[in-house]
Amino acid sequence: MKKISEKYEKYLLAGITAFCVVAAALILKLIFDNLGAISQGIHMVNSALKPVYIGLIISFLLSPLVNKSDQYIFLPLMHKIIKREKTAGSVARGLSVAVVILLSLLVVFSLVMMVVPEVVHSIASLVNNMPSYYRNLVSWGDRVFKSNPYISNYFDQVSQSVYQKFLSWLQNDLLPNSNKLLSTLTDGITNLINVLMNFLIGIIISVYLMAGKENFCAQAKKLMYALFPVHWVEGALDVLSETHTVFAKFISGKLIDSLIVGILTFIIMSIAGVPYTVLISVIIGVTNVLPYFGPYIGTIPCAILILIANPMKGILFIVLIIILQQFDGNILGPMILGDSIGLKSFWILFSILFFGSLFGLVGMVCAVPVFAMIYRWVKRWCNRRLSGKGIPVETAHYRSDPQEKKVIEKKK
Repeated sequence: MKKISEKYEKYLLAGITAFCVVAAALILKLIFDNLGAISQGIHMVNSALKPVYIGLIISFLLSPLVNKSDQYIFLPLMHKIIKREKTAGSVARGLSVAVVILLSLLVVFSLVMMVVPEVVHSIASLVNNMPSYYRNLVSWGDRVFKSNPYISNYFDQVSQSVYQKFLSWLQNDLLPNSNKLLSTLTDGITNLINVLMNFLIGIIISVYLMAGKENFCAQAKKLMYALFPVHWVEGALDVLSETHTVFAKFISGKLIDSLIVGILTFIIMSIAGVPYTVLISVIIGVTNVLPYFGPYIGTIPCAILILIANPMKGILFIVLIIILQQFDGNILGPMILGDSIGLKSFWILFSILFFGSLFGLVGMVCAVPVFAMIYRWVKRWCNRRLSGKGIPVETAHYRSDPQEKKVIEKKK
């Protein structure tokens, strides 16, 4: 009887396995047959959650300011006015969130009102003065290359060709597309209202998130402990805490660094008398947010723009911006960001290319902290495995150079 039951048990397990395989195949076929509908459903969910995403981003960026103002300003003040500790904490947090939100909106509005008119004026001036800029560029080339007629003629041909193509782009592409863009904005006023509404709702959501973030975190931990084993939850919380630290330090540091670079660009270029100072400062500051490629993306078009307007000022701009970028890369950036990344240049370049190709601009901005965390996790996992096998964890031990191995052995 025991042999019969074992025989049937074997067939039962085989049947369950076959059923699971067939069910998985049918589910995969159903997914592949309805990829369009699934993609549309994901798009609808993302559209509905846009205000939540905006609120999460705003609360993530402003939470450090709320914590500082709560700790050093409003909480000590409320403890002197209100005796009940819980009530004092709630009032202090509400005041901190309100003040930080209002100050942030005021700063953004002030920057927009200061920068946008200057940028528009710079672009209009560039278009109006383009013919005179071209004549100045040609005369400068004739003076520089007058000793070599061949180079002078070649310079005239190249500059004339570039100028004609640029004018053609302005007349045939930029201006018609600007009119189309204007008509699109006029016709699509509903989309503009939706964007503003999403941003407004996002601000409201960020207020709730910052006001009750401790309670939300506690609820999330409670749910995790209810669903998963304790040691899994503790490991996940450690990982999440470290991830939050790396992201907060990198993103906030990068924004501060880019703001300082933009301000320094404005000051230096104003002193040097470089044209289109506000426009250039905005471009350099905004593109500096992008790691690795940002300085090049911002510098090249600005250099071309200034070279066309005034070749000597263009050369001066290139020299000054190289000095400024060296200062930012070697002194200012490390001082603000510290060792929050811990990646070599190759891995920074790799992460930007990889995540940028997958997720576009957002991927390029978030590539470095994301890959930094992946790199740390893989390194720790690898070190644990090697230690368990009694194998050295130092990378130098695995190099072919015998001198490196000798150094490691002496340290031991």
